[in-house]
Amino acid sequence: METIIVTGAGSGIGFALTERLLAENFCVSAWDTKEGALQNIQNDALTFHSLDVRDYNGMVDAVADAAAGAQTIAGVATCAAIYRATPFLELTLKDWEEHFSVNLKGTLFACQAVLPRFLEQRSGSIVMFSSSIARRGALNSSAYAATKGGVLGLMRALALDHARAGIRANAISPGIADTPMPRQVMSETDLFERGEDIPLGRIGTPVDMVEAAMFLLSKDASFVTGQDIRVNGGAGLF
Repeated sequence: METIIVTGAGSGIGFALTERLLAENFCVSAWDTKEGALQNIQNDALTFHSLDVRDYNGMVDAVADAAAGAQTIAGVATCAAIYRATPFLELTLKDWEEHFSVNLKGTLFACQAVLPRFLEQRSGSIVMFSSSIARRGALNSSAYAATKGGVLGLMRALALDHARAGIRANAISPGIADTPMPRQVMSETDLFERGEDIPLGRIGTPVDMVEAAMFLLSKDASFVTGQDIRVNGGAGLF
């Protein structure tokens, strides 16, 4: 069975993606600081590693563990991220560095940890998660916007560096979706009212993002690399 690595797998999009991969008969190496909703899954194809994405050596060890039990590590999806709403002039160096350490450096480390295996296989799909905020910004979100913009640059450079080795790298940029992150800063009513301003008339769901990720991880996307898939219901079209 092929294995997919998912960071930030304990909740939100990472958890939804893990569920879908298991349903499609993949093995999943799930990484997160806490097991979260994964503790309710009873499936021998799931392996959980308690990992902080700032721990490069820990991720190298987790890749080695996944490789020992898998014929192929087919892909990695980097879902782990933090978001803390902070007015620009109240943004501290600590907040700034924590966003960069988790959102951008954590994505870099995960890719660096798995790339030697991909190079050995001459195959592998990397799916990074950016955000619509990387392009349009958002109130009180400068650190998050900067890091998610960095993810897009990292993705494109990585795609070019390793395309000839059969390795693909792409990104998904969700619009506002029903995940734990926006619920930190707005009520459920406010969250769903955002859908009124979206052309398709609703906010996104984790499943919407999962469908895009499944495509990019699959052989159906074998000629797709260096792309940013904006899963946002048409937000920004007018």
